[in-house]
Amino acid sequence: MSEEKNRNATEEEESPSAKAVSEAQPGTEEAAGQASSGEADEPAEPSVEEELQAAREESKTHYDQYIRSVAELENYRRRSLREKEETRKYATSSLLQDLLPVLDNFELGLQSAENHPEAKGIAQGFEMVHQQIKSILKEHGVEEINPEGKTFDPHRHESTGYEPNEEAGEGEVIRVARKGYALNDRLLRPAMVVVSAGPAGEPGTDAEGAEPEQEPKETKAGEENPSANRSEEE
Repeated sequence: MSEEKNRNATEEEESPSAKAVSEAQPGTEEAAGQASSGEADEPAEPSVEEELQAAREESKTHYDQYIRSVAELENYRRRSLREKEETRKYATSSLLQDLLPVLDNFELGLQSAENHPEAKGIAQGFEMVHQQIKSILKEHGVEEINPEGKTFDPHRHESTGYEPNEEAGEGEVIRVARKGYALNDRLLRPAMVVVSAGPAGEPGTDAEGAEPEQEPKETKAGEENPSANRSEEE
């Protein structure tokens, strides 16, 4: 009897552990099933051809970016050189514009001195200085605009008025009031000129030289119109 009791007690003690093992088995089976399904869902590795095609497309994209960067750099280099050259050519434009009125007054003084016999010697000396100044300006790209006798150019000349002239044709510059100047083909100051309006018309004639028609005189009431009487007699 005592042995049977001990056996039963041992079975009761072992039964909870066996029950726990039986309960743990379904979870283990589920975990194993999830692991097998996860392995089935993983994407397959790309083939060598696919990797090569992707590398070619990436290389083409990088090459296009390289070509675009080289073109932009070349355009920037050319633009910088052009701006640098323009800056060099026209850097003195503001200084020259301030000096032009001084040069005008210098030339007016020379013209006034030439009209006085006692100042001719001094005028000749200053004329040499004047020629030196003009030579230096020419070496630095300054061009004098003196269009007397030439056709009026609205891009380089500024008209102060029109005058009739028998010798000059219509639109021709007959007098220069103030000289103009240009720096390397860029206008610094237009020349102020007087333009010919062509030959003046003779008094008593119209533009074509025909005599104007005379309007008939009005007759007062009671007075006879001689032209009407002449026509009736005829």
